[in-house]
Amino acid sequence: MTEQNMATACRRLLMACLLQCLLVAGGAMAQEPSRVLVLMSYHHGYTWEDHILDGLEAWGGVVAGRPTLHVEWMDTKRHPQPEARQRFARYLAEKHAGRRFDLLVTVDDNALEFAIRQPMFAGVPIVFAGINGDPRQIVGGRANVTGVAERFDLSRTIKLAQQLHPEVRRLVFLTAADESGAGSRAHIADALGGLGEGVVAEHWVARTLGEVEGHLPLLGTDSLLFALGALPRVAGGHPLGPEEIVAFARSRTSRPVYSDLDTTVGNGALGGYMNSGLENGRLLARMAQRVLAGESAAAIPVVYETPQALIFDYRELQRFGLSEHDLPSGGLLLHRPPSVFDPEYRIFLFGFAAIVAALLLVLAAVVIRARILAARHAALHYQATHDDLTGLPNRAWLNEQLLTGKWSGGRSLVLAMVDINRFQLINDTYGHSFGDEVVASVAQRLASFQDGQSQLVRFGGDAFVILRRGADIEDLQAFCDQCEGMLVEPFDVAGHRLSVSAAFGVTMAAPREIDRDRLLREADTAMHEAKRRRGNQVVLFDGIIHERALRQFRLEAGLPNAVANGEIQVYFQPIVAASNGGIAGFEALARWQHPELGWVPPPEFIRAAIETGCIRELTLSMLRAACRAFKPYLGAASHPYLGVNVSVTDINAEDFPERLAVILAEEGVPAERLILEVTEDMLLGQDGNVTQVLGRLRALGLRIAIDDFGTGYSSMSYLSSFMVNIIKIDQSFIRNLQNSPSDQKIVRAIVSMAADLELSVVTEGVETSEQLELLRQMGCRLLQGYLFGRPQPAHSWMNDEGLQQALDTSLPIR
Repeated sequence: MTEQNMATACRRLLMACLLQCLLVAGGAMAQEPSRVLVLMSYHHGYTWEDHILDGLEAWGGVVAGRPTLHVEWMDTKRHPQPEARQRFARYLAEKHAGRRFDLLVTVDDNALEFAIRQPMFAGVPIVFAGINGDPRQIVGGRANVTGVAERFDLSRTIKLAQQLHPEVRRLVFLTAADESGAGSRAHIADALGGLGEGVVAEHWVARTLGEVEGHLPLLGTDSLLFALGALPRVAGGHPLGPEEIVAFARSRTSRPVYSDLDTTVGNGALGGYMNSGLENGRLLARMAQRVLAGESAAAIPVVYETPQALIFDYRELQRFGLSEHDLPSGGLLLHRPPSVFDPEYRIFLFGFAAIVAALLLVLAAVVIRARILAARHAALHYQATHDDLTGLPNRAWLNEQLLTGKWSGGRSLVLAMVDINRFQLINDTYGHSFGDEVVASVAQRLASFQDGQSQLVRFGGDAFVILRRGADIEDLQAFCDQCEGMLVEPFDVAGHRLSVSAAFGVTMAAPREIDRDRLLREADTAMHEAKRRRGNQVVLFDGIIHERALRQFRLEAGLPNAVANGEIQVYFQPIVAASNGGIAGFEALARWQHPELGWVPPPEFIRAAIETGCIRELTLSMLRAACRAFKPYLGAASHPYLGVNVSVTDINAEDFPERLAVILAEEGVPAERLILEVTEDMLLGQDGNVTQVLGRLRALGLRIAIDDFGTGYSSMSYLSSFMVNIIKIDQSFIRNLQNSPSDQKIVRAIVSMAADLELSVVTEGVETSEQLELLRQMGCRLLQGYLFGRPQPAHSWMNDEGLQQALDTSLPIR
C-alpha cells in the first residue's frame, strides 16, 4: 500500500470515529430529559398548593418524556417582606447557576410576579396556576406565558347555602388582612350581586384567629360562616391553612361553616361548589406538556374556567338535619355509610360479600377438616388405647385413666392384676395362635363379669387388669370372692376342653391416694404371691406381702455383689456309712449372712439368684470355694467325695464342662472325687441337651447324683439316659418312717431298684437313732442328717476328733 493510500484510509477511519462520537453525543442529548423549575408561593403543608403540586407531579400518568422537576418554595405567607424575595432570588441564582431550564412553572400570584421580574428567567416559557384574579395584570407584556387562572366563584355556593338554610339572614365572611384576603373579598363582592332581599353580608377581616375566636360562639341561628384563606393563630405565628381555619371555626360555633376549597370538606366545611387544587395541578401538567412538546406558550389560551367539585360532608349534613334529597344531583358525599343502593359502593359491597362468602366457605372447610381430623385423631387414639386381639382397653388407656383420675370419678378404686398360670406351657404345647385364642376366651369370660362399676383392661401378653370404682371393704371382699370363681369352669378352645387358672393380685386406694405406679406395683406384688401359691388364687395386698417383696428386692439387689465378693460361705455336711459310721463324703452347702437381713435360707437366695440371672456365677463360685475347702480332705484314708448342687441353667450351658474342668485343675481336685447333684424336675423336658452335657461331664471322670429322689418327675429313663451314679432319697420319706408303712415300702423299693441298677443310695434327713436302725435293716448303706452332724463351715470339721476317726473307716462308693 502506498503512503497516499494509507493517509486516505487513516482519514476515513478518523472521520468514521468522529461521526460515531457525534451520533452518540446526539443520542445522549436527545435522551436527556427536560428541566422544569417549579416555583411555589407558599410552603409545605399549605394544602391548596400541595394539591396543585400533586397534580403536576402526576404528569398525567405519562412515563415517556417525563421532565426533571426542580421545586422551590418561596414561603411568602410567613415571610412577605421584599428583602425575603431578594434573598430567595440570590439563592436561586447561586443554586442553579449555569443550569438551563426548558420551562418555568409558577403556583399562585407571588410566584408568577417574582418570575416575571427576574432577569434570570428571561426567555424561559412560563406556565402558571392558582392565580387569584386576572393574570394579565401580573404578566403585562411578558411573552410566551400561559396558564390556569384560579376560579373563585362563590355565587353558586352562596345560593345553595341559602336554599339549604332558608332561615339565614346574615352571611359572615372570614378573610385575611393581606393581599390574598383582598382578592377573596373582591370575588365575594362579585358573588353577592344576586343576594336576596333581607340578607346582609358581613366581613370579618382579621390578622389572626385570636381576633375572631371570641365572636364565633356568638353567631346566631340566622347566620352562616364562610371561612376563606389562611391566618395565623397569633401574631407572628405559623399561618394555618384553609383546612385548619375551617376546623378551628367548626369547633367554636354551632352554625354551618362553608369554604371554597375541596380539601376543607371533611375538616369542618359542610360543602358546596369547591375549587380543586388537584384538578388545577392536572390541568397545569397538560399545558406544560404541550409547551415542552414544542408548542408556543403564547399560542395556548389562558384557562379561566377551571373545574369545580360539588362535594358535601355527610356528617355535617346529619348535624344540621339535611338529607341527600336536599342536595343537587351529581354531588359527592364524604363519610356516608356504604349502601348497596349506591353505585360507587355497590361493587365494594359485592366484593365484600364475595369475600365474606369465601371466608364462610373457608370456615366451613376448616370446620369440616377439623371434624375429619378430630375423627381421625379419635380413631388413632382408639387404636393406640385398645387391644387388637380382644378389643379391650390396653395399657396406654390404663395409664391415661390412672394419671388423670377421670375413670374413678373421685371415688375409691380397686385394681386387680390377673395373670394366667403356666401360659408359656400352653404356647409351647399348642402354639401361639392357640395361645391367642385362650387369651381371647379368658378376656371374654372376665369381661362377662363387668358391670357399670368395673372395667377390664388387657395389660399385655397373658396379663389383665380389672378396675372397680366406688368399692368399700364389704364390696372388696365380694369382688375377691367373685374373682375366685371367674375361671373355675373349663374353656372350649379350638376343639380342646381346657382348664385355665390365674393368679389375682388385688389392691385398693382411697380417692385422694390414687397413684398409678403404687397401684400397679402393689397389684403385681400380690399377683406374684398368688402365683407362688399356685392355682386360682386371689391375694389382697397387705403389709406382710410388701415386706416379703421388699426383702426379695433387697436380696436380689445384694446377691450379685455378694457372689462377686465371695460373701457366700461354704458349709459341709458329712455323709456316713450305716455299717460303721465312716465318712463317705461331704455335701457342700451354700450359706449367706446378709449384712442387714442376717442369715438367709438357701432356697430364698437361690430363687433370687435364678430371678437375677446370676445362678451360674453362684454355682461356679460355690464349686471353686468348695473345691478349695475340700483340698485338706483329699489325703484322708477314707477317700471321701465332695457333692455340690448344680442348677438346670448350669446343665444346659454348653461351656459348663470346660469351665468346671478349669476349676478342678486350678484347685487341684481330681474329677473322680466330685459328684454333681441335680434334682429330677430340673431334667424334665431337657433330655437331648442334658444327655450331651452329662456325657461330657462323665467323660471328665465326674459322677452324677439325683437329689431329692421321689419328689419330682421320677422316671426310670433318668436312671439310664443320664448315666446316674447315686440316688439321694428325699428326707420327706424319712420324717415319719417309723409310723408310715407306705414310706417304708417306698424306701425299700428305691434301695432294691438301686441295687439292681448298681447305683449307690444316700438317705437324707436322718435325725434319730431309731431311724438309723430301721434304715440299716432296709439296706441303706449311706446316710445324711442331723444325727451325724449339722452343716458347719468347711474348715471346722478338721478339728472334730470323731470326724477324723470316721474318715479312716469310710466305706467306698461304687
